[in-house]
Amino acid sequence: MEMVRLGSFFGLLAVTLIFGCSAVSSVGPVGERSKELTRDEWDGTWILKNQSITVKVLEPQRGTLQVAWVEEKEGRLELESFQVEIRESDDWMLGNVKEEEGSSRYYWALMRKDEGQIIVWYPDPSQFAKLVEAGTLRGKVEKGGSVIVEKLTREDLKLVVSGDKGVCFDWKRPMVLFRVGK
Repeated sequence: MEMVRLGSFFGLLAVTLIFGCSAVSSVGPVGERSKELTRDEWDGTWILKNQSITVKVLEPQRGTLQVAWVEEKEGRLELESFQVEIRESDDWMLGNVKEEEGSSRYYWALMRKDEGQIIVWYPDPSQFAKLVEAGTLRGKVEKGGSVIVEKLTREDLKLVVSGDKGVCFDWKRPMVLFRVGK
């Protein structure tokens, strides 16, 4: 069983092996609009378990962050980095990371930011697969269980967050980052 490593959102897409062998992605960024960010609230060093992550606001009005960390590969240290697009819909923030440059496919997650803390909840691939197979959401289920959803509307997001059609996020095991320095 191959694990998918997502340099997705903050280690979310960062430093951890998250989704097992399947993931949920979208054909475009998820969320209605860009979230305006302030450097005072986001820039700095964050800790995810035992991993140090540096976050820098690149474009405050577009909600774009750069996330970087050092990873050991084959006995050498390498700098890893990616961009996160923070979007919002109603009261929710969503972190989006492009699969790769030039791709229109995004990995995404729900998130909440409090002072000194970021909490991230990943979509549950098996539940999203059920919704796609039932025709509730537009998309496709790939071999191996990964799901690619079409652009999610505000109503789609309300449905998957509400729990009315099943638990669509891993609420019990969020990824939690703590800020340790500016």
